[in-house]
Amino acid sequence: MLLPIGSRSAAPSFTRRRLLSTGTAGVLALIALPGCGAIRFGGPATYTPPPPGIDDLYRVDLLELLDRALAGAQILRDAADAAQTPDPSLSVVLEDLIISLPIQRTALLTGAQAEREQDGSSHPTGSAAASSDDAPQDGAGMIAVLVELRELAVDAARQVSGSLARPIAALAAHTAWSAKGLQRATDAGEVPALRVPEDLVASREVPDTDPPSVGAEVDYHSTLQDAQQQEWYAGYVHEVLAARTTDDERTQHLALSDRHRERAEQLGTIAEEDGGPVVLRQAVYALPGGELDDELAAQLPTLVAQGLLVDHIALVGAAPFGRRPLPLIAALEAAETLVGRVETMDPLPSLAAEDLPTSDGG
Repeated sequence: MLLPIGSRSAAPSFTRRRLLSTGTAGVLALIALPGCGAIRFGGPATYTPPPPGIDDLYRVDLLELLDRALAGAQILRDAADAAQTPDPSLSVVLEDLIISLPIQRTALLTGAQAEREQDGSSHPTGSAAASSDDAPQDGAGMIAVLVELRELAVDAARQVSGSLARPIAALAAHTAWSAKGLQRATDAGEVPALRVPEDLVASREVPDTDPPSVGAEVDYHSTLQDAQQQEWYAGYVHEVLAARTTDDERTQHLALSDRHRERAEQLGTIAEEDGGPVVLRQAVYALPGGELDDELAAQLPTLVAQGLLVDHIALVGAAPFGRRPLPLIAALEAAETLVGRVETMDPLPSLAAEDLPTSDGG
């Protein structure tokens, strides 16, 4: 028999004693559940942050070097400004560094770090302006710091996550260009030759807590295809330029043509092994403008190097860890080729500010 909704008999008849006994049994049952652990009342358990991952380990060291480099560039610029006869070429290199280094530094900050620096004060943590004790004081010292930064960035780009590898590879390329340019302007210091791809091995132990970083296959195959095409094109351009020159210049162009074609073949082998598109060499490639005059012939090496720089940095960011060494060194070689050909370089070649990845890590 259905009872009306307002009937007292519709409600369960629980006595105070029954409610208390039921509640006590429920709590005891909860405590006895296996795997629940101790229950704390009055506040949350103490939070233990996870250990730093490989990205964070490299980020800390790179930021410290960027701060030292910026402090040194400011010291050298002040000394150059105080000189009665400042060197214009040196001023250009230093000004580029002073503009680029803060941008590169910001690109490496996590979202939390950037927010703390914006909200903290006018003296951000680790600011180069506040720490000049260990900053380089002359051209040779500055070059040494840039070389150290270049090598650390190369090691980092070999191991860090894909989203961080691309800006770090771009930073390494710009630093390689800056170090060579500063040496050219000061005739001081030493810039060691770039390592060969075979020597780029993982140099730090990756924490067990690091998640695997696997990029999208479509991005990897696309950038791998672009890099092959750019290398074949570079080989053709230098062959054409060799036909227009003589003696040492001709020999240099022929050597570069062989190098780029060999690299295109290496990338093709990688593409075949990794299931990507293999780009075949064409007999003839279209040149910009259609007709090769003296003005275009002088510009072509710069245009080719800039194309290689962009494509190889993109490939570093998309490639699996073991495939990064070849495009990484290729990008730095292209950057060094541009020394003396361009007065400025983007702080992070191939990346615009809106393309930079953001991290929520601390």
